[in-house]
Amino acid sequence: MSAKLDSAESRLYQLCWEYARDAIFVADLKTGILVNINPAAEMATGYGRNELIGKHFTILHPQEEHERMRKAVEEAGFPRPPLDGFHLLRKDGRSLPVSISASAPFESKGQTLGVGIYRDTTEVNVREHRLITQNWALSAYAEAVSAIGNAHSSSVLLQAICEAITRDPAYLLAWVGIAEDGPEKSIRIASAAGSAKDYLDDLHLGWAEDHPTGRGPASTCIRTNSLQIVQDYLDSPILPAWLERARHFGIRSSVCIPFSVEDGERGALVIYSAHCGAFPPEAIDVFQHLARQIGIGMHALEIDQRLRAKREQLAKTERELVDALSAMVSPIVSAMELRDPYTSGHQGRVAEIACAIGHQLGWSENRLQGLRVAAQVHDIGKIAVPSEFLTKPTQLSPAEQAMVNAHPETGYTILKDIRSPWPIADTVRQHHERMDGSGYPMGLKGEAILLEARVLAVADAVEAMTSFRPYRPASSLDAALDEVEKKAGKQFDRGVVSTCISLFREKGYTLPGAQFR
Repeated sequence: MSAKLDSAESRLYQLCWEYARDAIFVADLKTGILVNINPAAEMATGYGRNELIGKHFTILHPQEEHERMRKAVEEAGFPRPPLDGFHLLRKDGRSLPVSISASAPFESKGQTLGVGIYRDTTEVNVREHRLITQNWALSAYAEAVSAIGNAHSSSVLLQAICEAITRDPAYLLAWVGIAEDGPEKSIRIASAAGSAKDYLDDLHLGWAEDHPTGRGPASTCIRTNSLQIVQDYLDSPILPAWLERARHFGIRSSVCIPFSVEDGERGALVIYSAHCGAFPPEAIDVFQHLARQIGIGMHALEIDQRLRAKREQLAKTERELVDALSAMVSPIVSAMELRDPYTSGHQGRVAEIACAIGHQLGWSENRLQGLRVAAQVHDIGKIAVPSEFLTKPTQLSPAEQAMVNAHPETGYTILKDIRSPWPIADTVRQHHERMDGSGYPMGLKGEAILLEARVLAVADAVEAMTSFRPYRPASSLDAALDEVEKKAGKQFDRGVVSTCISLFREKGYTLPGAQFR
C-alpha cells in the first residue's frame, strides 16, 4: 500500500514538473551549476535541456545582473519573498522580466540543491505600465478640463491646457501648434509649457510635405489629420534630424493629436514624455478626447468673444444714443419752460424724484437712465397746448381741459419714432394712467401700466403739489405725501407710493431745489 502511495505521489510531482507554466531550474548551491530544468524553462529560454544542464546559473541572466544574482543566492533565510527586478536572458539575446521564487536548500545524493521558479512578468508589467500611463493622462486631463472651464480667451485656454498637462513630471513638454494658411504653410506655436520647453527654441515648423521640417510627427499630424505616435525616440528612423535634440532634453516618446475648430482652423496637441512607451491606447484615448475639447473650447470662446464685441458695440451705440437724446431733450425742455415759466424746472425735478424712487426699487443704472430721459420730456406734448391755457389762473373749461389732457398722446406721437433702448414714448403716454382705470388717454389699469409710468406718476404728483401754480398755492411735502398715500391703490401704485414715502420720511431725501421754492 505504501509503495502504491509513493508511486502515486511521485507521479503527481512529475506531472507538476512537466506541466508547470513557470520555468523551474534546479542548481547546486555550492557550485552554482544547473542540474535540472523543466519543459517550461526550455520554452522560456529557447535552450534545450542539455544545453543548460552543467552550465552556471548566471547564464540565465544579463551580465549586469550577475553580481546582484550571486548575492541574492548567498543570502540566508527562508521563506524568502520573490525577487523582482531581474530578467531571464534567452538564447536569442532577448530578456524577459521575471519574478523569482526560491526554495530552501535541500540535500539530494550528496548535493545541496535549490529550486528557482521564474515567472514571466511581461504581461503584468505591461498592465501596470498601462495603468500608470493612463493615470498620468487622466490626471493631466482633469487639470486641463478645469483650465477649459476658467479660460476667457483661446490663448489663455491653450496655455492653461499645456501647463495642466505638464504638471505631471512624466510629461516634459506639451505644446499646441496651429496651421497657418500662408504660402509657407508654417506652424504657429500657440502655447507651450514644461521643463523641456526650450526644445522648441529656433524650431521653425511647417506642415507642407516639401517644407524642410514638414515630415516630422507634428507636421505630418496636421497635414494628414492623423494621430502620430513615437513610442521610443532612440528607436525611431523618422527623426534623425531631431534625435540629438530629444536626447539632450531627455525625451523618449511623443504623441501628436490633430484637432479642428468649427471655423476651419486646425492644429495639433503635441505631448512629450521622459518615458519610453508612455502613450498606450488607454492614454491616447484620453488625450484624443482632450484634443476634441480644445477644438470645441476654442470655438465656444471665439463665439463668446464675438458676442462680447457685439455687446460692447451695442453699449457704445446706446451711449451715443443717450448722448444724442440728452442733447435733443435739453433745448426742448428749455423751449417748453419759456412757454410756461411757472413750471420751470418741473420736469428736471420730477426726473430726480423718479430716479430716487427707482434706485430704492433696486433698478439698474441703465433702467434709471431711461426713466430719467422719459421724466425730462414727460410733458413734451404740452407744446401743442396754447400757453394761455397752461398759465390760466382760473379753472379750465371742458374743451380747454380736454386739450391739456391730450398732451400724453401728443408726447407719444412726437417721441414714438425716435430710436431708443428704453420705452420712453410709452412711459410718456402712460404717465397719467391710473391704477383703477380712471386715467387717460387709454384708460389702462394696474399691471397693464408700465412700472416706469407708475413711478413717474407719483414723482410728478409730489413735485406738482409742492410747487406754486397760478391757480393754487404750493402744498407742504407732508401734505403731498399724505395725498398720494390716500390715493394709493386707486390712482397710484401702492408699492411705488410706499417707496416714495419711505424715501422722504425714513431715508432723509429732500425735494430737489427745495431751497428755491
